Amino acid sequence: MENKKLDPGLLEAHFAYEKAINSNNTDLVMAMYDKDAEVLQPDGAIVTGHKNIRKWVDDYFKAFTTTWKKVPTNNFVLGEYGFDEGHDTAVDTPRNGRGKPIHYDCKGILIYKRQANGEWRIFRDIWNNNKPPRKGNKPPQKSAKPAPKASKPPRKGK
Repeated sequence: MENKKLDPGLLEAHFAYEKAINSNNTDLVMAMYDKDAEVLQPDGAIVTGHKNIRKWVDDYFKAFTTTWKKVPTNNFVLGEYGFDEGHDTAVDTPRNGRGKPIHYDCKGILIYKRQANGEWRIFRDIWNNNKPPRKGNKPPQKSAKPAPKASKPPRKGK
């Protein structure tokens, strides 16, 4: 597999989104979404618009403490849109203390829309599971084909 050069602006947005999710803070996550965003979640309805996405995110954070590792595998820009493909793993721990952590192994694509100020905001958030989610204290076994690692984006001002 060849080593692809990833767009630094999209990488910056990618890692900012990962950081926002891992903050478990609804406001930080919502700051990443375009005004016309949609979330196309696995096994659930499409969530459309800021009001509905905010409720969906807030309900998620009320139910779970989450930690995501989002590894970008490919990205590219076409006009005002950026496409970010990746491999994600996550652990959701129930906040109520009942139930075991849930482990996820996913693939997904984030479609970003460039804003008037040049920033990338999530226009579509789409993912599905590589394996069924698994409850327990141990993470699932590694996939047969692990996703390639990507470098972090350059810091602003450097």
